[in-house]
Amino acid sequence: MDDFGKTREELLDEVRSLRAQLAEAAGRGPRAAVEGRYRSVVDNVVDGVITVDDQGTIESFNPAAERIFGYRAEAVLGRNVSVLMPEPFAGEHRGHMQRYLETGVARIIGIGREVEGRRQDGSTFPIELSVSQFRLAERVMFTGIVRDITERKLLQAQLLQAQKMESIGQLAGGIAHDFNNQLGIILFDVDLLLAGSDHHPELRDDLLKIRRVVLRGANLARQLLLFGRRQQMEPRPIDLNHHVQELRKMLGRLLGEHIVVRLHLADDLAATNADASNIDQVILNLALNSRDAMPDGGMLEFATANVVVGEEYHRLHRQARPGRYVRLEVGDTGCGMSAEVQLRIFEPFFTTKEEGKGTGLGLAVVYGIVQAHGGWIDVESYPGRGTRFLVYLPAIERRPSSGNPAEPAPDAGRRGLGEEVLLLEDDPELRERTGRALVESGYRVTTCATVAEARQRLAQPARPVQLLLCDVRLPDGRGTELAFAVRAQHPTVPVVLLTGLVDDHADWERVRREGLPVLHKPFAVADLLTHVERALQTD
Repeated sequence: MDDFGKTREELLDEVRSLRAQLAEAAGRGPRAAVEGRYRSVVDNVVDGVITVDDQGTIESFNPAAERIFGYRAEAVLGRNVSVLMPEPFAGEHRGHMQRYLETGVARIIGIGREVEGRRQDGSTFPIELSVSQFRLAERVMFTGIVRDITERKLLQAQLLQAQKMESIGQLAGGIAHDFNNQLGIILFDVDLLLAGSDHHPELRDDLLKIRRVVLRGANLARQLLLFGRRQQMEPRPIDLNHHVQELRKMLGRLLGEHIVVRLHLADDLAATNADASNIDQVILNLALNSRDAMPDGGMLEFATANVVVGEEYHRLHRQARPGRYVRLEVGDTGCGMSAEVQLRIFEPFFTTKEEGKGTGLGLAVVYGIVQAHGGWIDVESYPGRGTRFLVYLPAIERRPSSGNPAEPAPDAGRRGLGEEVLLLEDDPELRERTGRALVESGYRVTTCATVAEARQRLAQPARPVQLLLCDVRLPDGRGTELAFAVRAQHPTVPVVLLTGLVDDHADWERVRREGLPVLHKPFAVADLLTHVERALQTD
């Protein structure tokens, strides 16, 4: 039995002992000293202490019980204890008491039994109940120790939900990675066919349709990666107000005229370190979710604020951490959600919409992005009364940057001049198609499936490598580690990393610090050639 149980059991023993001493003192006359000790224990504990007779009639009700159940002691003394229990627990208790009167066996006795209590206002809540039996004079009595475990159950539910979301995120990230590889193969095949379809317009139209479907699939995979926090981010100091205001300009045509948008933005809002495109995705997804909750129109409000999270909030919200945060609030006057729906809204593919009306990924993506930024998201919603999403992101002192850095554009139409390219990719079909696209564009290509093979090729001085194209996750190591080694030994050899997901073991901070370009899967032939051209021009 844990310390929590021992403390409760010791309290039962002490109360039982003091009641016995009271009974003994009653036979001798004065008992003020014993009553004083009894009251000092019962009136100052945090748990409810309730004494009932063998009929279930309440004979004592301490201050903690008043606080827990919402009754004044005088309102329940003399009433049956079942008034404090909802069904079916009240019926079970009456049955236990009836069997006790018939058999003399008290089955209600026990330590730490979880049941439900009922407050004076009719609301129910979980309690942990421990019951002991004692004799007072010739009467059999029962003492119950009641502990309100609402907070504990809430924290347990939050922990289980967080663990479930983490598991789903890992699964979604793995699926999306493999899916991206397959989409990349199809995309390469389509692009290679399109390159030779100038004289077959009917074939070209079909190929373009296939390409559009593949890109939609790639977007679906990207959302899965965002949810699973397996998508590389480029955080920088941003002004959340600026992003809300900029997106407000485009929300009009997305939301429709029947929805009124209002902004309540803090003038002194702190900056937050975040990936700008991901934050835009959060704002947009929350806005579209609110739109769908207001088919007949309504009001959508965005509000920002600086907040300080303290220990008390952290104690009730497991995912929260004390500190300074910027908060984005997105509220609507829509249909709202039940408590059951709120428990599942961040799960991927969970949706209450009609079939074909949505993928169920919008809020899952929001959850993944916010978690990846070191924040969390709360939801407040009631059926028929609208919904509020509260997004918390860590505040920083640095000033937000003004915009996206400009990227150098490669020379249009440049083809390879026989440069030696080392391609490291473990998927055989994607490796073959990537190598083929490079060869057809004028490059000489050596392909490898493992880090060991790549190291052997790099060690051949007769054919120096002029560019390394390197997948990040490989069967025998990390592509990032190989890339860092190549940059250290051969500073003039450019490197382009290829990735379908963020590998937790890869040093992405160092990748950003060293300025290594990253090409995300699935990529088109044009994207590949653009990155190759830019890398060769830069170095």
